Amino acid sequence: MNFRSAIFKAFVVLPCTIFANEASAQSGLQPVQSVLQTLISVLTGPIASMLAILAVISCGFLAWSGRFTWGIAGSVIMGIVLVFGSTQIVAFFQTALGN
Repeated sequence: MNFRSAIFKAFVVLPCTIFANEASAQSGLQPVQSVLQTLISVLTGPIASMLAILAVISCGFLAWSGRFTWGIAGSVIMGIVLVFGSTQIVAFFQTALGN
């Protein structure tokens, strides 16, 4: 290795690799993160609220027709709790595990 290649590596190649790693670390997962955040917003937003209302209404119609069971009621209630409480449930486990 001669002196010129060492200078070239020290002043050109090394800073480029450092800045490239920082840039890829900052923006590498940003598109994935924004897609996942949009998906979470869609699944827990107004559409999920309307679906939960329709599930409760269907329980009412089942009760009205005499075909309502407590298993159906438990499934609907548990589903609603899991969909709308998912962020709090995950946050609880993250703090409990120290992450």
